Amino acid sequence: MNKHPVILQIEAADKAIVAEDFNTLLNIYTDDAILVVAPGKNAVGKKEILKAFKDIAVYFKNGLKVEQSGMEVLVSGDTALVLANTVLSAPNLPITVRKATYVFNQSANGIWRCSIDNSYGHEVIGV
Repeated sequence: MNKHPVILQIEAADKAIVAEDFNTLLNIYTDDAILVVAPGKNAVGKKEILKAFKDIAVYFKNGLKVEQSGMEVLVSGDTALVLANTVLSAPNLPITVRKATYVFNQSANGIWRCSIDNSYGHEVIGV
């Protein structure tokens, strides 16, 4: 069975985060994307997202590992909602599983890009 293009984008993003390949990573986001950096703190737009990922890399001692242990992709037209078990680890972080929520939008040329990256999922509520 072929993987949905959104899953392929998420896999590419995970690899880019681990490799600290920020150019590849930014190409996966829409220009006005939102990255939840921490509950109550968002980066908006590629410039802020780039700075956030550089800061995240330093915070995790350039050893952040990211992978998905399960995903469900729900598509309506040109919008996809992704519910995922995102597994994170780093030299200063034990293995942590987050119930992430991502939103992707399909462009006119058929490319799916992330518009909302919320690895914290419902943890953002009430902050």
